[in-house]
Amino acid sequence: MIRVLIADDHNVFVEGIESLISGSLDIEVTERCYTVQSVIERLSQTAIDVVLLDISFPYIEDGLGLCEFIGRTYPETKVVALTMHDDASLIKRVVKKGAKGYLLKNTTKSELLQAIQAVHHEKQYFNESITQILLNDSPKTRRSTAGTGAKPHLSPRESEVLIRIAQGLTTQQMATQLFVSAKAIEFHRSSLLMKFGVPNTALLIKTAMEMQMID
Repeated sequence: MIRVLIADDHNVFVEGIESLISGSLDIEVTERCYTVQSVIERLSQTAIDVVLLDISFPYIEDGLGLCEFIGRTYPETKVVALTMHDDASLIKRVVKKGAKGYLLKNTTKSELLQAIQAVHHEKQYFNESITQILLNDSPKTRRSTAGTGAKPHLSPRESEVLIRIAQGLTTQQMATQLFVSAKAIEFHRSSLLMKFGVPNTALLIKTAMEMQMID
């Protein structure tokens, strides 16, 4: 039986993931942790095979630090990032910190179970959407579009944030509409500025309009 710990600070999400796993013949949720400290304590007390980790736990740097800690201290415990962040640069940072899998929170039950089983058997797991994001961010892809005025590749979430920035919504208004935290919105805003190569929101909107990415 593969023993799973879910690390996320949202009760509803933890319950939802546990319901997806319930009924599996070879996977069981043995621990549910809502703080970084509780994860550390549980790992010191209980043998865990796979940690499903929300990288924003409660902030991205905390999640990355926890991911690295688990890999260094408990090498037999595999980490699967289960998060809403779909930015290629963050995915690469998470993998560099030791995660063996990466899934978005809209993943299917089938993908979730496959990811748990894969990392438990010493394999990496990235579903099709994550693989495509990484491919679009490859050096070859970047070189082919550099200097041509080509539109930057945006994730679905980045596109949603860009539209709302153009509408003049505040960070909190966007967070409320998209059911995410204000920190998540600021993360996507920073990612957009980087991808468009602009220093501020005004130039971001101007450039996106010139590229006909927003009205």
